[in-house]
This record gives sequence, structure tokens and C-alpha cells, in this order.
Amino acid sequence: MSFQSKFLTRSRELRSLLCVGLDPDDSKLPEIVKRSPEPLFHFCREIIDATAPYAVAYKPNIAFFEVFGSSGIRQFEKTIGHLKSNYPNIPIVADVKRGDLDNTARQYARYYFGDLRVDSVTLSPYMGLDSARPFLEYQDHLIFWLCLTSNPDASQFQKKRFSETGRTLYEEVAYVSRTVSPQNLGFVVGATNPGELDTLRKQNPDRIFLIPGFGAQGAKLEDLLPVCGPLSLINSSRGIHFASNGSDFASRAGQEAEKIHRQMQAQFSNL
Repeated sequence: MSFQSKFLTRSRELRSLLCVGLDPDDSKLPEIVKRSPEPLFHFCREIIDATAPYAVAYKPNIAFFEVFGSSGIRQFEKTIGHLKSNYPNIPIVADVKRGDLDNTARQYARYYFGDLRVDSVTLSPYMGLDSARPFLEYQDHLIFWLCLTSNPDASQFQKKRFSETGRTLYEEVAYVSRTVSPQNLGFVVGATNPGELDTLRKQNPDRIFLIPGFGAQGAKLEDLLPVCGPLSLINSSRGIHFASNGSDFASRAGQEAEKIHRQMQAQFSNL
């Protein structure tokens, strides 16, 4: 199944938009997990198993694995393998933020889409559309271009306006993508920008949005749900998997995911 098919099937089945982020920050892991020979995988596996009934998608962030070198990469791959073996109907967004020359991008695409077979990746658009084309050759997969991010200094570049077109940089990213099918390219749009999110959604009704910044970064569901539309994944990472750092970390994560899931269900028919 394509990313879009898996996403739509799962979202409609659960009547939810919840994407569960996996950011196994080693400094915040519960002590019981730190004693494991593979703490990152141990943590992610427990979080996945506890939240799977409520997750429309999962978004593992590779930075928290890469920091441990080959051991971290092995645990990242085992996390992907656990998802694919046990929850094949839940799409995986590998949060890797790649973006490089065509020949280099081709190797990244080969690894993530060809070898790991994740359903989607996040990419930087800074080098232009040709840096995304090797990923677009994998037609059942989707890329999320960083469009308008949730970090405080995003406006230093993303909200600068082009004198030639009158569009901001993030609007230019959306405009350039018009030649690519919505089934293959979506946008990362930060939850901390609900006004701009509303405008982007109206201009791009058929694209899937990945919306980080909800929960720990301060954005609220009541601001997002009226403007994001049904083709969105609203991500929560720390707010779910670090709900507790005790031995009950997994069950508490499941409870937090269920709470968000119920809130989304209550508004799903209004999206």
C-alpha cells in the first residue's frame, strides 16, 4: 500500500490524526530502560506497543539514534523492523531532514525507501526540487518537505519575502511543489503557526500536512483542529512518551495517547 492509502485507511478507522513521535532522548530515559543493553530500542518498543491502538502514524527521529553511532543505527533499524513486523498497517515517517545533491540524495532514498522500506521521510527543500527527485522515484512513498517549522527562529528565513513574486520562502516552497502529485509530497507545517497553517491548507487542500509542535512546544488542539483539515498528522512526542520516567512509563504513554485520541475523535467529523 502507498503511504497515502495507509494513512487514509488508518485515520478513518481511528477517526484521529495522531502521529506518535519517537524521540528516545537518553538523558530522559527511565532508569529501568537505561539498564537495558539496547535502551533506545527497548524504550521505543514499549512505547509503540502501548500506543499502537491510538497511533495513526509513528515518527522516529533519527538524531536520537545517530548520536550512538553504529549501535544507535542498529537500534533505529530494529525499531523500524518492530513496527513493520507487528504493525504493518501503521505508516512510518522517518524524521531525518535530509536534503542534498542528486547523487547523494539517491543513496539516502535507497536506504530509507529501498532498504528500510519506511513509508515517508522528512526532507529540507533548500537545495530545490532536484534534490527530492530520487525520493520521488519511489512512487508508493511520500516526502514531507519542511515548509514552515515550529522553532522560534524559523522566521529568520522562512517568512522572508521574495521581491520578484511577493511570496514568502515557505509560500515559495509550497508553490514549487505544485508540479509534484499530492500523493508523493506533503508539507511540514508547525503547530505554533495556526494562522499560516490555515492559509496553507486553503491553498493546498489535497496535500498531507505533518504538524509538529503540539503538546510540549505549547500548541493546542483547539487551535489546530479547526484549520488543519483531515489530511493532517498532528505529532506529539515528548508529551506522550515522557509522561512518566518511572517503571510505568509505557502505560502512562498509552494513557496520554488515548487521551489525545479521544479529543481528536470528538472533533473528527468537523474536520
